[in-house]
Amino acid sequence: MAMIEHRRTDLTTATRQAVFVSTIPVRMLNEVEYCERLFHLMHVQGLFEKSVDTIEGTMQHARADQHKRPSDVGDAQVWELAPQSLHLGDDELGIVGKLDAIRYTEEGFWEPVEAKHSSAPKGDTPFWVSSWKLSGEAWPNDQIQLCAQGMLLRANGFSCDAGRLYYRGNKKMVHIEWTIDLMNATKSIIERAHELEQSPLPQPLQNSDKCFGCSLNAVCLPDETIHLLDGEETGHPIRDIVPKRDDLGTIYVTEPGSRLSKRGYELVIHLPSGEHTEIPLKDIHHISLFGNVQLSTQLAHECVTRGIAVSYLTASGRMVGVLHNLVTKNIMIRRAQFQRLSAELDRLHLSRSIVRAKIQNQRTLLRRNAQGLAPFLLRTLADYGKETERATSRESLLGIEGIAAKEYISAFPLMLRVDGLPAGAKLMNGRNRRPPKDPVNALLSFAYALLERDVYVALASVGLDPLFGFYHSIEPGRPSLVLDMMEPFRPIVADSVVIRTLNTGEVQWSDFYIGPDSCSLKPAARKRFLQAYERRMQETVTHPIFHYKLSYRRILELEARFLSRFLLGELQDYRPIVTR
Repeated sequence: MAMIEHRRTDLTTATRQAVFVSTIPVRMLNEVEYCERLFHLMHVQGLFEKSVDTIEGTMQHARADQHKRPSDVGDAQVWELAPQSLHLGDDELGIVGKLDAIRYTEEGFWEPVEAKHSSAPKGDTPFWVSSWKLSGEAWPNDQIQLCAQGMLLRANGFSCDAGRLYYRGNKKMVHIEWTIDLMNATKSIIERAHELEQSPLPQPLQNSDKCFGCSLNAVCLPDETIHLLDGEETGHPIRDIVPKRDDLGTIYVTEPGSRLSKRGYELVIHLPSGEHTEIPLKDIHHISLFGNVQLSTQLAHECVTRGIAVSYLTASGRMVGVLHNLVTKNIMIRRAQFQRLSAELDRLHLSRSIVRAKIQNQRTLLRRNAQGLAPFLLRTLADYGKETERATSRESLLGIEGIAAKEYISAFPLMLRVDGLPAGAKLMNGRNRRPPKDPVNALLSFAYALLERDVYVALASVGLDPLFGFYHSIEPGRPSLVLDMMEPFRPIVADSVVIRTLNTGEVQWSDFYIGPDSCSLKPAARKRFLQAYERRMQETVTHPIFHYKLSYRRILELEARFLSRFLLGELQDYRPIVTR
């Protein structure tokens, strides 16, 4: 034991010369060999997406940690208890990592043991990494990750010449020796990882089967990116890789006096009546708290760790704030955002795009739903949409948007068919808010608050600053970028939910408290409206560019990612979604 401690001290002395200025986590070497773009997204940009496989893999690791025992890992004189995990690093190698498990052989060697969720290959043919030949019994990226762990053990004074890979998929244990070829391939991958740290985002793989099993395929967007780079006229096929909708759910807690806590791996909702509901945390994407609802510190920590955003709204639905994990470490996206959105031409270009898309979507909603609509109004809105392309300033765009909005709102009642309207009552008197004065405006304000929350979470998850926008004026505490990106979605998401709930009777006139100067939704109707909003966000529609079906919540994520790729310079244009 003293020998090992002395070796570790040597590694940290000031006289040791470091070859690399940073250290790469060993687990990331697996991604470098698998896909360099995946490595850049995960390590350089700090992006991660939970999937069924990643959640199951995490749970398997947790179960394995609970069942590790002080077994035959080593002589008690060398190590009193078997280490459940071992954290090692080496400056000369330029890597650092956590070894989940190690074993001590009868011959006196230490071996890292790595478990994988997938199945082992058949093993009938070897793999090649550049000019180096690797065993065919384990995937090359797994061999390189394991070999890097062995190199760390060696650098820290442990005798190590092999390791073991266990594939849970087909329950196969593979013994991997550190051959010269494997060692050289691993060193090459380490050097490449350090090069990629200082490089732009690599181009996506083309027609690779790896994309189907990648947990970040909805972040990478390989076929979509190539399609936008090459142009639609090339007819580049887009494979159906991106999940149609998020498998995780949104929790709404609206009952005043409710309390949320954590018990094991579950969220527990305690109602004032004494009832409680338990929901697995692994199934949750977002938690929305309305008014006087409490959330425990333990649960807040767990949500931050798992990447579950928590939004706080007033009882009436106005968003107050959002709790989420530390902004992703991708400072490059925010640097590009601040630089490009400080340039007048870029701001004007993006502003034209979102105003044009908003007007076109307003026109589509009227064309589909308005009864007795004068045809000239559709032509007028189409002309306003085209006029945005000739706008030379933000002020002129504000004028075009304002005139189009006035025409749209004046025709909004034509899309409503409300029964039980009291005598003398008017559906809506234009657009009013703070506070809304009629039921239609109350629902519109509520729907816009929910949409603002979802856009905020989408932008923050990508790494963009939700407060630094390009069209809406920048003010302290104002989520300008969120308001910018909301514009095209207001008609097709928020307005659509309002029209549907009123026309179907899901929300009725009697569901509102109507005063002389304000109007608000009753609690029971609020729950029904939240359910209707979630149905709309989970509803799949055909994407107008990629021609496959996606939910609106997934489309929000795509829009945020394409904006970030435009700001980083990977894409030459950003085109908001326009429904047809």
